[in-house]
Amino acid sequence: MSSDSLLTDDLPALIQTIQQVLEGTNYTITPKLIQQLRSILPLYDQEQVSQLLDIALATHRAKSIAEYASIMPWYFTEQTLMQSSEPAFADHVINTLNVQGHTYIEICTGAGMHACSALKQGAHEVITYEVDEFIASMTKLNARLHGMTINPLCTDGGKAQISPREILFADPSRRTSGKERSSLIGIYSPNLSQLIEMAGRAKRGGIKIAPGERIEGEFTREFLGWGRECREQILWFNTEVIDGTVTLIDKQKTFTPIAKGSVPRLISCESQTLDFLLEPHPALIRGDLTSMYVENDIAVIDRSIAYGISTVLHDVDWFTHFRILQHEKYSRRRLQECIYELGWSRLTEIKKRGFPIEPDSLRKQLKFREDAEVHGVIILTRIENEHHMFFCERI
Repeated sequence: MSSDSLLTDDLPALIQTIQQVLEGTNYTITPKLIQQLRSILPLYDQEQVSQLLDIALATHRAKSIAEYASIMPWYFTEQTLMQSSEPAFADHVINTLNVQGHTYIEICTGAGMHACSALKQGAHEVITYEVDEFIASMTKLNARLHGMTINPLCTDGGKAQISPREILFADPSRRTSGKERSSLIGIYSPNLSQLIEMAGRAKRGGIKIAPGERIEGEFTREFLGWGRECREQILWFNTEVIDGTVTLIDKQKTFTPIAKGSVPRLISCESQTLDFLLEPHPALIRGDLTSMYVENDIAVIDRSIAYGISTVLHDVDWFTHFRILQHEKYSRRRLQECIYELGWSRLTEIKKRGFPIEPDSLRKQLKFREDAEVHGVIILTRIENEHHMFFCERI
């Protein structure tokens, strides 16, 4: 039985049946459960039952993720859920690409979020490439269940012909072992250099890569956040996005850097009173953080460390704020003394940036007040060639 015959309009009923069985075991997989599924699904062989179980489990997990609520019912495998962009991220990308009335070409369709968003936003034609036939069939079915038509081409999208009239988006698969080139942390398929060349030829283009990649070229970079995470990095081609732009998808806030090339004000811990220490959003750290600091008159104590220093509070969506109670050069002995002087309990947080010891390892070396009812935040960092410690309260 092929994937096309497995992934039919009967899939929702099949998945519901499997999930009802899973509920009886609290979604715990046991040999007895597998045997039970085989007995109630006699028309499907062992491999197909495993595929259906994979869909039931992944789809159940997707239902518990608030970001997917707007597109349910939608069916996932473990692989497509792990690699998928949430609908709001896909909408942002497609809106930036301005696909209305244009041919939209997508390489690596995956769960189909971007392709469906392109249809909803008025693309004249949607052409998608997905080498995995099972995933392609899943996307085709999901689209049909939502009244849309997507027919992924099961061939290498890296061979697609891109014209200057078309819009391209690629979400290449990535594995973390090995190197494609020395500056990358993973191997991309299709090859990232090839995709960059293709996107440069398009009317507008975008490529989704890992947030931690640091590469430069004839493109601009945008970092996308949700909650307190940097979820995605998009390389943009022939768009108006400025390099280092940061967008918090859930907050619908975008920082577009203006003061590019400027450096933040450097202050000395010894010469003036320090009021608030600011921890930037992870997406902001990967974007143009220095421009954000310059434009908002936020100082730094070391230009290689992301922490900011300010006399006033700033937007809490961009920064976590800590009121500085005291600051000293780092000493393990003095750190222990300060914990007792401040009367802090073991609920105290330990954070670090530019400091050689991991917080969990350091915590094991420290003693906290067992009778204490208050706790604080210890921030360990580097200033030039010396290590320092800040004793703070979270605001």
